[in-house]
Amino acid sequence: MCFEEIARELIQRREHDFAVRQQLLEAGRLYDGYCPEMEQLHRENSSRLEAIIDAIGYPTIAKVGADASNAAWLIIQHAIGRPDFMRKMLRLLRRLPAGEISPRDLAYLEDRINMYEGKPQRYGTQFDWDDDGRMAPVACDDLAAVDRRRRKLGLCPLAEQTDRFRREQDFIPDRETLARHRRQYHDWLVQTGWRRTGNRA
Repeated sequence: MCFEEIARELIQRREHDFAVRQQLLEAGRLYDGYCPEMEQLHRENSSRLEAIIDAIGYPTIAKVGADASNAAWLIIQHAIGRPDFMRKMLRLLRRLPAGEISPRDLAYLEDRINMYEGKPQRYGTQFDWDDDGRMAPVACDDLAAVDRRRRKLGLCPLAEQTDRFRREQDFIPDRETLARHRRQYHDWLVQTGWRRTGNRA
C-alpha cells in the first residue's frame, strides 16, 4: 500500500464522517440515539482501518503525516459500537514510541473508553448534558490533577473548556428529552457491551 494513498483515504473518511454528522444535525436527528446511518459508517471506517493496520501497521505521523494520523484516531474515537476494537486500539497506541501519534489523541481515546465503562476520565475531554441540559464534563478522577494533565497536553483549563462548550451549545434538551436520552444511553451501553445490566454509573 502507498502511504500517500492511505493518507488521502483516511482524511476523506474523516471528512465524510463530519459531513454525515452535519446532515443529521440539520435534519434534527443527531441527538435521537445512535443513528443507524452513522453507526454503519463508523463500522465501515473502523473495519477499513483494521485492514490498513494489518497491511502497514498503525498510520503514524511518520508514515502518513499528522493530519491523516489524526483521521485514523478519529475513526477509532467514533467506533463506539465496537468496545473491543477501541480497547485494542488504545493498547496499540500506548505501545507506540513518543512522537508517533499526538498525545492528545491518546488522552481523548482513554477518556472516551473510561466514560463508556463508567470510570472517571483523566483529562476531562468527554462532555454530556447535566441535569439542566447544559454541557458538562463527565465525571473526572481529580479536578486539580485533570487540569495539570490538560496543561501538559496544551489544553485549556477544564472550567474554560466547559464555558466554551456551553456558549457554543446548539441544543438544550427539555427534561423529557433528557430523561429519554439517558434511558436510551444506558440501554445502548448494556447492549453494546460497555456496561453490565443495571450499572448506571
